[in-house]
Amino acid sequence: MTKFKSQHMKRFHNTAFPGIYLFAAFAIILSGCKKESSSVSPPDDNSTTSRTELTTTVGDLVTLCNGKAQSFVCKDAQGNPVSIGFVFSEEVLKHLPSEMTMTSIPVPKNNGTLVDHISVDYQPIGHEPPGVYDKPHFDIHFYMISESEQMMIDNGPKMESLPPAEFIPANYQAPPGGVPMMGKHWSDVTSHEFHGQPFDRTFIYGSYDGQFTFHEPMITIAYFKTKQNFTDNIVQQPKVQREGYYPKTYSVTYEAKEKRYKVTLGGLTLRHL
Repeated sequence: MTKFKSQHMKRFHNTAFPGIYLFAAFAIILSGCKKESSSVSPPDDNSTTSRTELTTTVGDLVTLCNGKAQSFVCKDAQGNPVSIGFVFSEEVLKHLPSEMTMTSIPVPKNNGTLVDHISVDYQPIGHEPPGVYDKPHFDIHFYMISESEQMMIDNGPKMESLPPAEFIPANYQAPPGGVPMMGKHWSDVTSHEFHGQPFDRTFIYGSYDGQFTFHEPMITIAYFKTKQNFTDNIVQQPKVQREGYYPKTYSVTYEAKEKRYKVTLGGLTLRHL
């Protein structure tokens, strides 16, 4: 687990583009990647797979802010991944730090997905653009590159090397500039937060050096605390640059019995070049 802190780090370095920046209940949690069903139950998503047919594999338990978090991957009876995500205890949302934090959550090895690791970034005052994403929230990056590759990302020419148009999801646009150790962030310009409604959740694509490199749900702390469940569809890329399993949905579930939250990329579907 790697954790970074930067009190003054700004998420976005160019806002000229208009309107865009672009377990107390963790009982019997096992360290490492092991098959089990008591600590992480299969998530609800749009998959037609029966929950009884799913096998859940979990990653290492790590500290996230003042609580605990753990990744999971669910596979069907044929061994195909159907969802990936992480759970975190209620304590995470209590006594949140006053500065930005970046916490890396390891995922099970050889999990069959394109996800190498998950980075949960706490933004205590949000980030640019003002009036849109300036609320306390979690940026949840599901990276398709290694941590070492992520740490090498800088704001040089490779940041402005964009994926070809045939790979860009409809209505997604990105501003000039980007974020070191993250990449360039793409927003759906039709999302509600750009049309007079308050930001509570949204879905971002990330790129660097001409490749899409992460999927990112952004969810406010206030929304988590409502303990409401949701599942939203993800606007799909017309074509993909890597063969593998891509999510069709993202969701948040509050599990009252376990007193924890679950963030899931669901409906994983194999896509070919």
